[in-house]
Amino acid sequence: MKEIAATVKAVELINQNVYQITLKVDDLTFEAGQYLMVVLPTGEQVPYSIGSAPHELPFLTLYILVSDSASLASKVVEHIKSNDSITIKAPGGDCHIANGVLESNPENILLIAGGTGFAQIKSLYSHLVEQNFTGNVSFYWGLRTPEDVFAQGWLEEAHKYTPFTLDVIVNEKSDEWHGRSGWLYEAVLADHADLSKSAAFISGSVGMVYGTLDQLELKGLSKENCFSDVFAYAPHPDKPAL
Repeated sequence: MKEIAATVKAVELINQNVYQITLKVDDLTFEAGQYLMVVLPTGEQVPYSIGSAPHELPFLTLYILVSDSASLASKVVEHIKSNDSITIKAPGGDCHIANGVLESNPENILLIAGGTGFAQIKSLYSHLVEQNFTGNVSFYWGLRTPEDVFAQGWLEEAHKYTPFTLDVIVNEKSDEWHGRSGWLYEAVLADHADLSKSAAFISGSVGMVYGTLDQLELKGLSKENCFSDVFAYAPHPDKPAL
């Protein structure tokens, strides 16, 4: 990863607690699915998936969830808001579209995101659209409530690209929600009964990633055909004894 100066173009609160950050960079190349590090004045380096695709350069998009004002994410957003330019390190991560999975011609490519894991999966989806990829691609985005949905404009445009499918699934449905609801893995398995010839990219919390993988493995998904940044830093939690 190399150190790069990034110009801050916009900081927007796009739902109750998610900020969309737009940066402009020079002299950067990356693969869809990679991440960058925001370097704070303290020396801390905080990783965020790049939420835009390579063809959108020189602009980069980040999605940062701020759960409370004392969080590290809040410190990152305040740092970005108060500076015209910030230092980043990029690119990083092996969970990306150029990792060889496309050469294996999977029957389906599953792009599965929980919460702001959306950023990484959005980059992958946008890149495949831009490349006119002709395989089967299914994007599943899971959120707790309808109020947690963001990037509405992008979702509307993405739905127009009919060769791929895109579903938003909320765990806690309401009378106002007319989309799919339930657990994320349930939606995937409802659409794909046999995953033995599929590949998956999963982005989210450690628990969400491994919990989803455990369920998909039961329907034939091979761990070798499943990719997540979580695998690089968090071991699989012990499965409960049956």
